[in-house]
Amino acid sequence: MSVSPKSKQHSESKEMIQEVDRFVDGIARSVKTKLRMPSDFNRVCICGMGGSAMSGDIIADALTMSWNIPIQVIRSTSIPNWMDERTLVIASSYSGNTRETLMMYDQAKAKGCKMVVITAGGELRDKCLRDSNKLIEVPIGLQPRSAIGYTIGYLANIIQTAGGPKVRDELTRMIPLLRRYRGSIWTRNPESEAKHIAKRLHGTVPAIYADGALSSAAVRWKNQINENSKMIAFNGAIPEMNHNEIVGWSACAHRTKCKPVFLYEEGSSDVQGTIMLESVELLRSSGSDPEVVTIEGRTVLERSLKAVMLGDYVSLFLASMNGVDPMDIEPITSFKKRLAMLLGRKKTDKPKKEKTDRPKKEKTDKKKRSPETDDQ
Repeated sequence: MSVSPKSKQHSESKEMIQEVDRFVDGIARSVKTKLRMPSDFNRVCICGMGGSAMSGDIIADALTMSWNIPIQVIRSTSIPNWMDERTLVIASSYSGNTRETLMMYDQAKAKGCKMVVITAGGELRDKCLRDSNKLIEVPIGLQPRSAIGYTIGYLANIIQTAGGPKVRDELTRMIPLLRRYRGSIWTRNPESEAKHIAKRLHGTVPAIYADGALSSAAVRWKNQINENSKMIAFNGAIPEMNHNEIVGWSACAHRTKCKPVFLYEEGSSDVQGTIMLESVELLRSSGSDPEVVTIEGRTVLERSLKAVMLGDYVSLFLASMNGVDPMDIEPITSFKKRLAMLLGRKKTDKPKKEKTDRPKKEKTDKKKRSPETDDQ
């Protein structure tokens, strides 16, 4: 039986809703996994792109004030020169074929770093097994950006197992609470806060602002609105925006087409709270209509995860209002293919002895890859 475009879109939208619903389940499964990790390191670097790097941001933000070992998330094609054999490198790529992550893995290996890999397969898995490094496998069949629950849980598990703060235990205690919160903002709840926020953001260009521990959640909101809702969105940081962007909000003739969104962290310090609320009032006095979203929770990590969950559902409601398929990421896929072709062409522009095998190898690799070849 043929499927109409409309029914196909509904089916794929339902699939994405199910993936977002399983965010907490991914955390629950990954924190239970028993791991053995190296403990002789003085810094942690999480190498990845898109959703795979976002998990690192969330964990790093949560541990900034409670661990004396620095955590840095690196999104690049190269690693910092200061990385060495005392650095714990966690290379994270859902597909295992993210070009940038593969390049960082090779460089970290050459420097003698301690290596851990989080992936569902691909070339990164093959490299890890060949090099006898620590491998943590994520279930296959997800959109890369939907695997964030697993990667958050695994990162927390790695850090506590390696002798760091008890962030895995904190996540474990938090799971029933997060499940209740999911029910309150679930897509079928007519009183869903996410649905009401989406209605106010619909037809605008959202700019998501947060301070401190919620800065990674603001990036996640922007990314999910970009990908799921097919909307332009941006993010910024408090108090930095008060030193530059606030001028644009006060004077730009097009500001009414944009929607400032402030993720207000209940429990933030008096200084942080005052700065954010004064920023909101100044924008209101300049003719903007800011949206203030209060995020509650007892700990930094709880507030961060709740903010992520809320933003994910907001993006799905916006996708429905826009009549778009949240699973479709054709521009990203197209760009990755073009980049692979260009880089493959440069590789073949070498002495003849290397030229004969490379085109064949590129074709073979492409056949092995699934349509979803890169992290988002």
